[in-house]
Amino acid sequence: MDEVAAVAPRFREAYERLEGFRPLYVKIKLLYGCNLRCQMCNHWREARPRQLSTERLKEVLGELAGLGCRKVHFTGGEPTLRPDLEELVAHASAAGLRVCLTSNGTLFTRERARRIVEAGLRGLNVSIDSPVPAVHDEIRGVPGAFERSIEGLKNLRKESHRGKLRLALNTVVTRLNWHTLAELPKLALKVGARGIRLMGVDDHTGLGLRPSPEQIAAYNRDVAPLLLESARLAGLIAGEEEAFPFGRTPEEAECGSRGEYALGYYRDRPCFAPFTHALLDHEGRVFTCCMARGEPLLGDVRERPFRDAWEGEPYRRVRLAMKTEAKLPPCHRCDDFLDENRRLQRILEMETET
Repeated sequence: MDEVAAVAPRFREAYERLEGFRPLYVKIKLLYGCNLRCQMCNHWREARPRQLSTERLKEVLGELAGLGCRKVHFTGGEPTLRPDLEELVAHASAAGLRVCLTSNGTLFTRERARRIVEAGLRGLNVSIDSPVPAVHDEIRGVPGAFERSIEGLKNLRKESHRGKLRLALNTVVTRLNWHTLAELPKLALKVGARGIRLMGVDDHTGLGLRPSPEQIAAYNRDVAPLLLESARLAGLIAGEEEAFPFGRTPEEAECGSRGEYALGYYRDRPCFAPFTHALLDHEGRVFTCCMARGEPLLGDVRERPFRDAWEGEPYRRVRLAMKTEAKLPPCHRCDDFLDENRRLQRILEMETET
């Protein structure tokens, strides 16, 4: 954000002309498969074996660096299932990109942890859905998943001195685990994590995993205050709202109970993600973000450079939608870029005032 603020007139120009500013942060899904069977996810339910080759991914990483990208985030499926993961991390790091990763952590042996840290990985989010092992395993669909993830985190912590790795925990809040999360900060400190992120469940599997309004009220009253107090003391979260993924006020909680985790923010405000961000799926298709990974399709890097998508007409139409009431259908369910969008909005407003 500081980099954008330093060239605010250029950012405003890109916004007004519906052009990409820079793809500052790009998420890349390396594959679709997974070794767990999470209730809230379809990656293990569907076979989608086709994926970009190592060489094409390296080329794309070079293209992104050339366009001013600063950070890439590898995800999946479970990205550690790709044997070339360390090679890709090292290549991206050598190109000047900050590399982060989301994983369930179960496959990080001591040797694998050493290799990924030495390759230059800077951030790793490990998915832990409860400090209670049985609850985590129920959600993740594999007995012993909690123990394996914790072992992986311990191995990563032991090897983190070899680089500049920051560990964090990702937690999807559902009707199955909301009541267990007060002790999550204690677990985070135990395994060496420096941050936690709570995410409301995107209930697209049809299993009814989103907490009821009554459960959300109980979470906000009985769990979130305890979690917030210990997490803030430990420096695991930056703002109070991070402990309340379903919102704090009655109006926000009503949005959260419907899965509208933007809590109404985009009703009259734009999302700037199409000006600074992209998602590349495992097949090489380009989308706006992970929430809009199904449509609209903005390009395909299997045969054409990423720049063609970034500067193409489909991307321009998405940027126009963000400036109008159109938006994209998933926008109201997304809380991924709320903090960034608030800061970018202030940058634009300050630039206008001057």
